[in-house]
Amino acid sequence: MFLKRKIQMRIVHKKMKNKVIIFDCDGTLVDTFLLIEKTVFQTFETLLPDYPLTKDEAHQFFGPFLNDSFKKYVKTDKEVKQLVECYRCINDEFMPYYIKAYDGIKELLESLKKKDYILTIVSNKVTPAVLKGLKLCQINDYFDLIIGAEQLKEAKPNPDGIYQVLKKYPSDEVFMIGDTIIDIETGKNANVKTIGVTWCKTSKEEFIKNGANFVVDKPQEILKIVSE
Repeated sequence: MFLKRKIQMRIVHKKMKNKVIIFDCDGTLVDTFLLIEKTVFQTFETLLPDYPLTKDEAHQFFGPFLNDSFKKYVKTDKEVKQLVECYRCINDEFMPYYIKAYDGIKELLESLKKKDYILTIVSNKVTPAVLKGLKLCQINDYFDLIIGAEQLKEAKPNPDGIYQVLKKYPSDEVFMIGDTIIDIETGKNANVKTIGVTWCKTSKEEFIKNGANFVVDKPQEILKIVSE
């Protein structure tokens, strides 16, 4: 009887551990709004000083691959590469001054880890930049796996990043959490549950319109949803 109960407890524990939470990074875990905006403007001032970049255009750099964002402004792959390299250099320099974890994120991650959930990140930003930001915000140790842009076959909303996570951590209980419609589309394309967060720039109404399973205004609301 004791052995049977011990085996059952192990099965339950394993099931809990296999619950997989996939986060976007920028705009979801860490506030990089000013960082990205200032980096984009400085990149244009450096390499495209005659282009009258607007704030609305700068904000279009939130989410997609950098290459896809810059190719709208130049004609050759060489020019795109130069812009991306310039952006990453400036971003690296600015990051310590313009990045912070959103209020409540660290507490959320601690609560999720106590439940033994698998915590991962799928980002359209390269992994070294993701890691640097997480370390500056002192939340890097919470994650079991990080999939960055250089590891993706295609950028989100292609579900390749989610498939890579599930190849390593198979699970029937998976949540994709992000601040943009791209994140919601990524989750839907992989047939996993989606949670939209409103603390960056996407409204609750936009998330609902685009089919998010859940929408939250505060990080601790995520804990309740994924624990049910």
